[in-house]
Amino acid sequence: MHANASSELQDRLLASGILSPAELAEAIEEAATESCELDAVLLKRRVLSHTQLQAMKALGLGVPYCSLSDFIPRLQNAELLTEEMVRQHVMFPLFDLDGVITLTMEDPHNLAAVDQVRRHTRQEVEVCVSSRSEIQGLIERAYGASKYLQESSASNSLLDFGDDSAGETEYRESQPVIRLVNDLLNEAIRQGASDIHIEPGETELRVRIRVDGVLREVAAPPLGMHRAIVSRIKVMSRLDISQTRAPQDGAFPHRGADVDAILRVSVLPSVYGEAVVLRILRNESESISLSDLGMGPDLLERFAAVVANPHGMFLVSGPTGSGKSTTLYAAMKTVATPQKNIIAIEDPVEYRTPMIRQVQVNPDADLTFASGLRSVLRQDPDVVMVGEIRDAETAQISVQASLTGHLVLSTVHTNDSIGVVARLHDLGVPEYLISSALLAVLAQRLCRRICPDCAEPETPQEYLMRALGLDPANLDFQPMRGKGCPRCVGTGYLGRVGIYELFEMNEEYAQMIVRAEPSEAIRAAARANGMRFLVDDGIDKIRAGATTVEEVTRVVGRRG
Repeated sequence: MHANASSELQDRLLASGILSPAELAEAIEEAATESCELDAVLLKRRVLSHTQLQAMKALGLGVPYCSLSDFIPRLQNAELLTEEMVRQHVMFPLFDLDGVITLTMEDPHNLAAVDQVRRHTRQEVEVCVSSRSEIQGLIERAYGASKYLQESSASNSLLDFGDDSAGETEYRESQPVIRLVNDLLNEAIRQGASDIHIEPGETELRVRIRVDGVLREVAAPPLGMHRAIVSRIKVMSRLDISQTRAPQDGAFPHRGADVDAILRVSVLPSVYGEAVVLRILRNESESISLSDLGMGPDLLERFAAVVANPHGMFLVSGPTGSGKSTTLYAAMKTVATPQKNIIAIEDPVEYRTPMIRQVQVNPDADLTFASGLRSVLRQDPDVVMVGEIRDAETAQISVQASLTGHLVLSTVHTNDSIGVVARLHDLGVPEYLISSALLAVLAQRLCRRICPDCAEPETPQEYLMRALGLDPANLDFQPMRGKGCPRCVGTGYLGRVGIYELFEMNEEYAQMIVRAEPSEAIRAAARANGMRFLVDDGIDKIRAGATTVEEVTRVVGRRG
């Protein structure tokens, strides 16, 4: 790092309050002792991320910072410069407009590289700054794609690496498509994605990743690489690469720079070719605790009291991707002791958890939730976690287990907590058993959390506030939003926060269930007894500045 740039960075670290003078002096001393740049020490200590560091340096230099996640770079711009040039100087031509090339670089002080680009293209050059990892990933996608298309044209085959024979291992590993797929996986994991969508169209390939529950488009390779990418993923998942007309499912492990993950793969034939969705499952169980769920103190205390029961059934409801499994793992961690035998039946096993025996559902071996649950009950369990109650047999066995001295934890797909009663009845469980077995139901959703670095007051649209039952003219708090900044890649959101409602069984509700009263009657009784619903907790999160009116409306809808 240049001396003046280093001095500017130090000033900004102090001015922003990220480091105190004493902490900065300690970091500078460590950098001198280890003969490295201050940047390396800041990254090592996790004071700043790569993206934050680059954004702060760019701000100090008066150079625009460009997060490559904000838009879809044009990979064809790779033709403007040689691969040797961009790799040597860690740069990439983002735009070519009206005789001016916008060049993103890791080091904007590299005037020799700027002059080289100017001479090579005979055009003016404007510079912006991006993180090294983002630029290198873009280089791999752009030049790797170009190389692969040339090589595949020469060999007249896009599937040369499909055979997993030992004789071709070295050849396959040299293919740019290998690097391209690995780079895509690493970039998605780095951005905190939960899913990767690879979707062929008539004229182009589309790649999207789901971050904080919302899909985001990223730079995609040329359409000509689609078959090669799909075949590579099939090889990694041990699927049949010759089968292109039937759906296939598989999984494979992936070791990234910082995170080990399991990727669950779904391949589906579509009009323009095979569409692939990869679900990223990280082993984060050690970091999950009840305090991380975002519950208020009162709700957290009641939730902990429910899962402390020695027997009965506790269910978590919500749509796919609402964090139900995460909540159940947090619940199991509170009861996991050497004195208890805890067994979980899952599909898939998302987190590897100590002190819990985990069973993977395998229909090919006749190991379903129902058959597995029968076997588990012969293993003398104290606590049983069933990944999902989705059929009558699983529902009935789970209820019987909860009535015979076991604590049963599971999930159900319903819109709210009270709707679980009707769902269990639809699955053939008699009302008197539901009222006896059910301890409580937690309904939940995940809202995107406002980025703390760019939070600012906002005036939400009136129809959104009225949808939540708020009077725009008489608000007693100030709603917030995220303006968008480098840390949140311009979205205004960073991470997610849960909103919850807890329906706890009592004598009044039990009698109503036995009398087969409708859900709306039970809901009215719960409201009269002071039960707080999803929308109420959502408004509390808005009031606390954790999320926005728009976000709560998106995940909950109108006040019921």
